[in-house]
Amino acid sequence: MSIQPYLFFNGRCEEAIAFYGEALGARLTMKMRFDENPQPQTMPLPEGWGSKIMHCSLQIDDATVMASDAMSDESTRFDGFMVSLSAADAAQAEQRFNALSAGGQVRMPLGKTFWSPCFGMLTDRFGVGWMIGVNDESQAVEPKADESRELVLQRVINVPREKLYRAWTEPELIKQWFAPKPWTTPHVEFDLRPGGSSLFVMRGPDGQEFPNPGVYLDVVKNERIVFTDAYVSAWEPSAKPFMTGTITFEDLGGGKTRYTARVTHWSAADREAHEKMGFHEGWGKCTDQLEALAATL
Repeated sequence: MSIQPYLFFNGRCEEAIAFYGEALGARLTMKMRFDENPQPQTMPLPEGWGSKIMHCSLQIDDATVMASDAMSDESTRFDGFMVSLSAADAAQAEQRFNALSAGGQVRMPLGKTFWSPCFGMLTDRFGVGWMIGVNDESQAVEPKADESRELVLQRVINVPREKLYRAWTEPELIKQWFAPKPWTTPHVEFDLRPGGSSLFVMRGPDGQEFPNPGVYLDVVKNERIVFTDAYVSAWEPSAKPFMTGTITFEDLGGGKTRYTARVTHWSAADREAHEKMGFHEGWGKCTDQLEALAATL
């Protein structure tokens, strides 16, 4: 048995679909308008309501949310319940909390509680209440970083590790997720083997490009990728080494993967600089993009 929320937006369903798609990566899996109803309409509709949404389904992570414009243009009221949304880590919780609360109201700011390391409540712009939190179970497996030189991001992703590995090792796939939007990655080339060189070029919204040359140190299919910017080719040292990245894909069974990105910096100052540049927000957003892409493969 499964319980699925059904939300009635009374004329704003189209707007809600777009909003949740942007805020949560919700995928529209089905949509029918009133004028597409194969059966004769037996109940009166508001004038001009034919183009409104009779029924739709949204996929958010592994859950389904159904919605409609209903048959009323009165103001919506979502009283007596809230939608609970789990996040893989604090970075994802913050990203989703901020996105959903835009134009809405924060009812309880994100913070640590006795049941969750990161939990908050809000009402979005449509009046839907949300509880967003990180489960203790997902937090418990968070790897301990060397606080002086390391930054770590970890997620449990509902995608087999083979697909995540593909998204990390096929140039045309990498271009679709590697930079946090609206940034892009227009150029990717590499020799995927220990000692093989790589070049990822990122482009900012203003058109300025940032080449990132490096070398692979270790590659184990579907398990691990280790790379560094300490070399620009095998084995030509770079002018200023900054970091070594270790990406691991741990099979949890049932199509789930524990995905870990561990970044070790050359110095504590480099780590601090990377964190201030937005490591958690930027890498978190890229991981959202990676997950969404891999799920389609």
